[in-house]
Amino acid sequence: MENLMFCLNATGPIFLMMVFGLFLRKVGILDEDFANRMNKFVFKIPLPFLLFSDLASVDFSRVWNIKFIVFCFVVTLISITISTLVSCLWRDKSIRGEFSSAALLGIAFIQNIYGNAGMAPVMIIGSVPLYNVMAVIVLSFFKPGQNGIDRAVLKKTFKGIVTNPIILGIVAGLLWSAIGLPYAG
Repeated sequence: MENLMFCLNATGPIFLMMVFGLFLRKVGILDEDFANRMNKFVFKIPLPFLLFSDLASVDFSRVWNIKFIVFCFVVTLISITISTLVSCLWRDKSIRGEFSSAALLGIAFIQNIYGNAGMAPVMIIGSVPLYNVMAVIVLSFFKPGQNGIDRAVLKKTFKGIVTNPIILGIVAGLLWSAIGLPYAG
């Protein structure tokens, strides 16, 4: 029973927030345009700052675990490969490029369970950049109406990767930590 309560305390707030959002959408308080603007806002500002904050405040000399990073990377790569291959089986090609980073939702669960400490920053390094790079690639190559891969698509894809706010937040947090600047966040 203690484990059940622990799990509910970790997952309950996130689940309730999702249900609350669905309720607000059903009663007409939130519309699709607002949801799209909020998604864009969260992707560009709070989420990159959360990742920066998680990484900038860590002493990686104490928590670095290359086996765990490689494990996260490999499992992430396998899940991306499976989801991309499965999406190729869909009849509706307009949704083929729609896959997102479950690792980011995992960060919320990890913080609810362990707080800011623990393996979350190492997991971020092992999986979140790969998910975001692959998301940009998949969305560029499989978007509706995409007929082939040419120089313009490759250039746009590269630009999408190097300007991805989540990746920039991770790189900035790693550099902040590596330089040893104090972070009181």
